[in-house]
Amino acid sequence: MISKKWALLGASMLFAAPALADDSFTMGYSAGYLTDPFQSIEVNMTIDAAKKAGLKTLPVANANGDAGRQVTDIHNLIAAGAKGIIVVPTDSKAVEPAVAFAAGKKVPVVSIDNGVAGGKVFMVVRSNSVQMGKAACEAIGKALGGKGVVLELQGDLATTAGRERTKGFEDCMKSQFKGIKVNAQPTNWKTEKAVAAAQTIVSSTPDLGAIYMQSDSVMLAGVLSVLKSANKMTKVGEDKHIFLVTIDGTPGALKQVRDGYVDTVISQPVDLYVKYGLYYLQAAVAGKKFKVGPTDHDSEIVKQDGSLQDLLPAPVVTAANASDPALWGNAAK
Repeated sequence: MISKKWALLGASMLFAAPALADDSFTMGYSAGYLTDPFQSIEVNMTIDAAKKAGLKTLPVANANGDAGRQVTDIHNLIAAGAKGIIVVPTDSKAVEPAVAFAAGKKVPVVSIDNGVAGGKVFMVVRSNSVQMGKAACEAIGKALGGKGVVLELQGDLATTAGRERTKGFEDCMKSQFKGIKVNAQPTNWKTEKAVAAAQTIVSSTPDLGAIYMQSDSVMLAGVLSVLKSANKMTKVGEDKHIFLVTIDGTPGALKQVRDGYVDTVISQPVDLYVKYGLYYLQAAVAGKKFKVGPTDHDSEIVKQDGSLQDLLPAPVVTAANASDPALWGNAAK
């Protein structure tokens, strides 16, 4: 269930995507899962913004982490009259047949937050996950002086985001910080798996210097609880502080930066995922085309896995800018 706080946050960030189609159309939304606040707010914001833009919306289809179910969901959305679909894949490869089916029915698909490994997606709207992983690596490498042990809590390697956040981080570590040992633990974007991995590694690794979390929405609260239980939750700058880096930029994560417990957050621009996801879906229905190159909104369109991808900037947040009102996680203030 989505908390009242998150619902209010979504309502406070409403906007309409730039109108491109003269006529309204029926939009479908296929969610890979809705088990964490980031995904929930992404859905709420998208549906609210779509309605404000004059689109008709079908009930959100939640695959609940089941790749096969998501394929069925997309077929069902098309059968229910969807003329355009926004998808957040639960498995970047497994969703490909559904995307191909939609293309055959002339129903454009825009993927947000996570990429699709193949198929005819009109546009993927996300951040550069390799660069986010690299930014996390560089923050940790600098903080540890190139030596020490790091716990890497991975997402799901079946998703583009999980693979790329891992690749960016680990490639950077191997090339720039050879003196740092990375203990990588898969979590499949599951809170309980992140907590279990953190409990094991924190308790068995006395020289642990940093923890890299690929999603603060999924992992941060549990990791902080583990550190507190182990008497290892110290503030930034204090003796034996374990350096903490996360990706997402939820309100809770930004508060922990301001409170001095989290060092660095890489903020995914969920507000821009929504804005430009709807923009490209309307553009697709209107027959507009795009090409590789820089955009007018400080990003760049590239071609990857057979589809165009608009890679939006993801700001690095520290104590110096954690109160910036431009960050989506501060929008409720």
